[in-house]
Amino acid sequence: MKKTTILLTIFAVFFAANTFAAKTIDGKKITEVKEWVMKNGKKDRLDKVTKYDAKGNKVEEVEYNKTGDQQKRVTFKYNDKDKCIEESHFNENNKLEKTIKIEYNSNGKKSSEKSYFPNGKLKGEHVFEYELEK
Repeated sequence: MKKTTILLTIFAVFFAANTFAAKTIDGKKITEVKEWVMKNGKKDRLDKVTKYDAKGNKVEEVEYNKTGDQQKRVTFKYNDKDKCIEESHFNENNKLEKTIKIEYNSNGKKSSEKSYFPNGKLKGEHVFEYELEK
């Protein structure tokens, strides 16, 4: 019993440290990440900007084309368990192309994704099925 408790504690500390480390640098929260295309060892152009909320959840991702104009933008909404429940996809003119609504099962695993046209009509649906080892 003691050995199991120690292993669980070590795992919990390791998991918490990695989760914290992924959302911080030198103990400071990451609010934005910029990705640059490099040319001859120098920044050539901005490729993508990702923004995060105070909890470290990705809230917006913008990709740019070669001329620096927006190519596409995606916004993300989360539930009280920090699971992404909605994605809104916008085109280069910042016009909504589709919305994806995500549902989770009682184990916190993704159970379905429903894609909707801007008018709210269902575009498509994916259902997730998990097979567990025997």
